This record gives sequence, structure tokens and C-alpha cells, in this order.
Amino acid sequence: MYFPTKKDIWFFLIIWGFILFMILIYIFGGEPVGWQLITYKSVPGYIIGASILTLLLWIWFGTGYKVDGELLKLKFGPFKSKIHINEIKKISRTKSPFTAPALSVDRLEILYGKYDVINISPKNESEFILSLLAVKPNIQIDMISLEFNEK
Repeated sequence: MYFPTKKDIWFFLIIWGFILFMILIYIFGGEPVGWQLITYKSVPGYIIGASILTLLLWIWFGTGYKVDGELLKLKFGPFKSKIHINEIKKISRTKSPFTAPALSVDRLEILYGKYDVINISPKNESEFILSLLAVKPNIQIDMISLEFNEK
């Protein structure tokens, strides 16, 4: 089952603001002054600009989580990861602005393996947790910090 990520307004403003900024530079920007190695209106400049725009759009539209049998597959744009659900020990709620395969600061912290931790932000947390519990029912759920939200 596929679970898209939550998307905060802050991540929306950062990603789409940067995309808009780059587009406006290419439309209204003047000629650069000085000795730039690569100007934005050159072939390498267009390639670099298109690559950055593609990466940002891929992250925005391609971030999500999939419970596939006994695997939890994570996608964050071009970056992919897999976690064996049987290795998951604990799930708790956290708020973290640090880098993770999530587009929201309201996240679930998953402890798995020996000392591994990953933060994710599925849109429907309760359904996501229930699908993990269907595979491994003895995952410890931190009920103090984790309230099931039905949206």
C-alpha cells in the first residue's frame, strides 16, 4: 500500500519559491557582469538550471512510502531506501527540521536494525502504522507522543 508524504507550507514555500525564483531569473535576468565560469544563459547554465528544477519537482511529487510485503520502501525523489518491517522496533512522533525523506516537520521516528533511525511523514499516519502492525504486531508504539489522527 502506498502512502504519500505530508507537505508543510514551509516546504511548499521553499521548493516552489526556489523554482519560481529560477524561472524568473531566466525570464527577466540581465547579462551577468564579470568573469563567471558558467553564465545562466549558456548551454551549461540551461543544463544545470533544468537539472535543479527537475530534482526539486521530482522530490515534491516523488516522495512517499510503500508497504510491500515485509518491506517498507521509501522514496525521496531519486533517492530510494528499503527497511525490513521485521527489523522495526519502535515508532514515535517527532518534530524535526533536519534532512529526512519527508516534506513535513511533523514526522514519525522509526527505530530499526541495531541503531538505525529514520524520520518519515506519511499523510495518513494511523493507516500507515496499522499496515506495519499487520506485518509485525509487536512493534512498540509510543502512545504518549503518538496520537492516531483520522483525516
